[in-house]
Amino acid sequence: MNEEKKEKKEKKKGGSWDKVKGFAKWLGTSSWIFLLIGGILFIVWGFIGLAHPAFVEATIEQAPVLYANLVIDIAGALHIHGIFTYIMWFIGGILAIIFTFAFVKPRFSNKWKEEDYDYLINDVIKIGKLRIPLMLIVGIILEIVMSWWSGLLIIIPLLLLFFLRPKEYKRTEEEK
Repeated sequence: MNEEKKEKKEKKKGGSWDKVKGFAKWLGTSSWIFLLIGGILFIVWGFIGLAHPAFVEATIEQAPVLYANLVIDIAGALHIHGIFTYIMWFIGGILAIIFTFAFVKPRFSNKWKEEDYDYLINDVIKIGKLRIPLMLIVGIILEIVMSWWSGLLIIIPLLLLFFLRPKEYKRTEEEK
């Protein structure tokens, strides 16, 4: 009786994974492409944002005196509050491109394409007995330095893999 319940539970888990496998595989396989595009866009946005105050200052010299004071006030406010954002976009874009080719494509997207779930589940950093998935850490870092969607491209298929698990994931290291 107990074995029958266990078999039903395993079939139920396998059935759930079968429903999301196609989506998880597509998202995991294509995440490096979206991340690369996002990194390039962030670099462009950061560069435009950092270059924008220079364009505003260049036009101020040609403006009438009353108009110039208004433009200086607006440009100054935008420059002070926005420069950190532009710098973070630029840094985030560079990090996204580095992470794309260093981690995401070889250690994540290619493994999804090959359906190498053992590698995806066991590619961890061990802290004591705790096993933290490396790509979860990469996804969190990308969440911090870019917009929300960049890290989600990695985190969503990874969480689907861990919680609907076609393979068992051990969160802690067993003692020998």
